[in-house]
Amino acid sequence: MLAYRLITDIETLEPYRSTWSGILEREHNNNPFIEYEWISTWWTTLGAHDNVEIYVVENEGMAIAFFPFIHSVRYGIHHFSFIGQGFATYMEVIAEKRWLEQAIAYLIKEFSQKYKRYLLVFHGLLESKITSQALEKYAIEYQMPYSIFRTVTSYIDFQSISLDEFLKKHRKKFKGLKRREHKLRSLGQVVFQSVKHNHIQDMFTLFTRRWQKKIDKSGFTAKQTRLFYERLAKTNSKVLRVEVDHLQFEGQWIAFTIDLCCRERNFCQAMGHEPDFNLFGPGRIIEKENMLKAHDSGYRYYDLGSGYEPYKFEWYTHIDFTRKFVMSTKGVKERVIRTWMVFRDRLKSLLTNNHQLVKLKRDRLGELRYFVKNASAKNWLKALTSRLQRILAIHILDVYIAEQNQAKELVNFQEITMKDIMTLNERAHYVASFYKGYRLFGENNQVLYRRHDKIAIEEMLDYSYELPENMSFIREYDSQRLADIVADVQREGRAVCTIASWYDGHRRRKLQYAGFHKVAKIHIVKLFKWRKIYQF
Repeated sequence: MLAYRLITDIETLEPYRSTWSGILEREHNNNPFIEYEWISTWWTTLGAHDNVEIYVVENEGMAIAFFPFIHSVRYGIHHFSFIGQGFATYMEVIAEKRWLEQAIAYLIKEFSQKYKRYLLVFHGLLESKITSQALEKYAIEYQMPYSIFRTVTSYIDFQSISLDEFLKKHRKKFKGLKRREHKLRSLGQVVFQSVKHNHIQDMFTLFTRRWQKKIDKSGFTAKQTRLFYERLAKTNSKVLRVEVDHLQFEGQWIAFTIDLCCRERNFCQAMGHEPDFNLFGPGRIIEKENMLKAHDSGYRYYDLGSGYEPYKFEWYTHIDFTRKFVMSTKGVKERVIRTWMVFRDRLKSLLTNNHQLVKLKRDRLGELRYFVKNASAKNWLKALTSRLQRILAIHILDVYIAEQNQAKELVNFQEITMKDIMTLNERAHYVASFYKGYRLFGENNQVLYRRHDKIAIEEMLDYSYELPENMSFIREYDSQRLADIVADVQREGRAVCTIASWYDGHRRRKLQYAGFHKVAKIHIVKLFKWRKIYQF
């Protein structure tokens, strides 16, 4: 005969740990979010102020099923929803298959006797499991109103495809990633490795930097969320592991992944990367490394999570669907609430599927918010000028060259490497310069000029042209040291080229004094997207 026991505190649940874990072990569970360690850690951190109610269904005194709910009362209706919403991508009733339907039917009947009006919300139910079908069967059989909202879930099944076939299928993407990675490795030491749990605070620091100019609604770096992951990482579990990996460049984090690993499933919980290194694609590089690591570690599934983000569909081999199943008693209020829940989820899904809208809200509005908070008067003037020039602009540039002469003075500036600029304030700018092929020179780790030996680039105007052999283009130079800079380049037997705007009389005089002479004039006329270049 079935009965249930209500548990409202973690101390009372603790004696059931072995029973809970035993059920999941016998069912070969690979959902990390229903393991006892995840549930108990969530309850004592993120769910500490929620009205958590664990319903234990027993058969002749032996626990056969656990229903982890949060109980609240709104508008006279009792709401029961799975715990962990917003943190647990998947959730389930913890029960063996042979008891699942009986336990569901029994508990819902008990609710019907105890509560006149109630609403049950089961989020994160995978359609490949039987729980959502059991709930739907019960609702149909007992004529209980219900609503369903589903979201796609993509994953890689490494047993369905060999690694060679997987690499061949995605060879174009891997080739592009390899090219970026090779460029990054040519500039310094790149290391992908696991992180010890006592160092995961660096992960949150990097995530904060990643989103400081964007709008982040995840709450990943909130105090209680950090505490949750720190405690979860320290749990001593044989089947649930938190694995944090990072990508380092010259000893500094530039990307990370955090995975929840449960038996044969590797669930990618979150990723982040250093925005200063965007051009090198560190997020894509570590994503690739993480997938290959999951394969080499023997995981069958690499779970990309639910949602319609484009990157998830670049790698997947299979899809599943995650359901939110809402069931209630009959009544106008209940129907309105169910309808609103489904409408809200569908609207949210529709908006998040519009990637242009997501970028506008997350990136553009985030950048605007950051700019308004931190911009100086000079930044405002520069931004306004840039906006006006996107509509209409006429640029007149003078090209100057200092011929290939033997330098009279022995000047030898230090070539600055990527490692040298890692602690500089303008690191993002210099990292972009290295990516574009510039070489940096200076002294005492202070950059005095940037140099390109293949092309001359006016980056603000998106204008460039190829240089002849034995000529170098310099920009952002220290005008007070211009003669020394020219001598430093000419020491290698190279001519020096640079560009100056027609209105910058001070710079043009400095160039002439340093031995430059004007060889060309360039006019660039721009009206919205139309552009015309005239060279004289």
